[in-house]
Amino acid sequence: MAADSCEVEFNRLKVLIMPQRIQKRRLETIKIAAKKRGVNTVCELSAEVTHVVTEFETMEQVVRALKMDNVASLGNVETVSLRWLTDCFKAGKVIPVTEEYRLKLEMLESSQNGNEADDKHPSLLPEWACQRATPLEHYNHRLTTDIETLQLHSELRDQEQDYSRALAFRRASCVLKCLPFRVTDISQISNIKDVGDHVKRVVKDILEDGFSSEVDEMNNNAWFNKMKLFTGVFGVGPSTAKKWIERGWTSIQDAAEAEDLSKDWRVRWGLAFHEELQTRVERPEADNFMFMVRAEAQRILPGTTVELTGGFRRGKKTGHDVDLLISHPQEGAEVGLLPRLLKQLENRGLILCGSYERNSFTEDVLRQDFKLSQRGQLDHFEKWLGICKFPKQFATTQNGQDVVQEAAGMTPSSSKLSGSMEEDYEPKAKLRKLGCIDKCPRSVASEERDWLARRVDLIVAPYSQYYYALVGWTGSKHFNRDLRLYATRVLGMKLMSHGLYNISKDCVVPAGSEKEVFDNMQIPYREPTQRNC
Repeated sequence: MAADSCEVEFNRLKVLIMPQRIQKRRLETIKIAAKKRGVNTVCELSAEVTHVVTEFETMEQVVRALKMDNVASLGNVETVSLRWLTDCFKAGKVIPVTEEYRLKLEMLESSQNGNEADDKHPSLLPEWACQRATPLEHYNHRLTTDIETLQLHSELRDQEQDYSRALAFRRASCVLKCLPFRVTDISQISNIKDVGDHVKRVVKDILEDGFSSEVDEMNNNAWFNKMKLFTGVFGVGPSTAKKWIERGWTSIQDAAEAEDLSKDWRVRWGLAFHEELQTRVERPEADNFMFMVRAEAQRILPGTTVELTGGFRRGKKTGHDVDLLISHPQEGAEVGLLPRLLKQLENRGLILCGSYERNSFTEDVLRQDFKLSQRGQLDHFEKWLGICKFPKQFATTQNGQDVVQEAAGMTPSSSKLSGSMEEDYEPKAKLRKLGCIDKCPRSVASEERDWLARRVDLIVAPYSQYYYALVGWTGSKHFNRDLRLYATRVLGMKLMSHGLYNISKDCVVPAGSEKEVFDNMQIPYREPTQRNC
């Protein structure tokens, strides 16, 4: 019975035995032994492979032999020494994969041009985050959560040296997210360039003690918790939050009762609907709102595209807001669409309040010098940023067609728009007051309602800039930051969500797809779900 039990366990394995460095006769003997025990051996790497067994000493050698880009390309497969398999045979069972069996991760620094150092030595961990595959689900959540607490603390301090400190923590977190293994010993990350001494101390504490006293102290710090509370309000940044703390405020209620906040509509509405806006938007809500906006936009201008971007496009199931990128394949056709769309959404009862911005882009923007900042590189698209009313049914309706069908029954005041953009909705005079912006936020929030307040960004991009905008609005923030930095330092170009500007040739490099954006940047294409650094 024991033997049968072991055979069943061996049957669960699907093993790629790499033939390099193994004598032919020995390889045949090992394969015969594997077959006797029911181990499934294969000749090629696939998603079903559980273990890669090799006589190579480093992960670099394995990646090179398999002709892959980097170690992250191996995914979740265990890469182990041949000794692990033979020890399994000796033990008569599948034994755990411990550090003594795992291959070493030899970190090679990328060359200055950001590409592989040469054909014989591809970099296992490319220097730039935008070159690496970073999945949403990774092996080191316990470590990155604490490191990102350090990052947030530096961002909220918002003093002279804090930006560089926050960026250092972010870089370290991004590296840990892309590793295809769980860090169990500090030696595994000792030679990684972006993991500094401070991060190593925190990681060492977590690995040895199960927690970091430094991070625990931060999480229990009253100032830090008040800063997190106040900066969580729509429209409030670190400087405003610090002023509130200096005034002795300790709660959202304290801030909401202050009369001098009425000048900033975002803060007034953000305070009134704080609890709702802090509740994360579920993916069905985002999808259903997108279906609704798409149906309205296509009714106004057939052929209009509406894409859900941000964290949702990177695979997240929840988010803080809903970002929709709008365009039309006919260049210039999108002009005037957003004011008309907003009028329809208001007539549908979906607009609470918001602010409209005209398109301010000119090609001179691409030629201007800029400095990367903590807030990223701002774009100049026509956009509306605000708060919308999501019917509660959005959270439970899975079929977007049902939402669109029901919307058809919500007849707006005008079923067909006509006239010029200015006649329908003059942006400067009226769109800033779109929705309930002149009403008392707290009275609206206290009403009995069948909707929830949700933050929404609507962005309109001309088709010639669409794919650069799609990459930019998909994120993540650090992925985009590294893309821009890589363009400047490696390519000698300037990247924005509006396009890639070739400085030496004084021209914009066009892109007809997201992959072309990456091709123009001379880096491997990464699916949106692999951009979660």
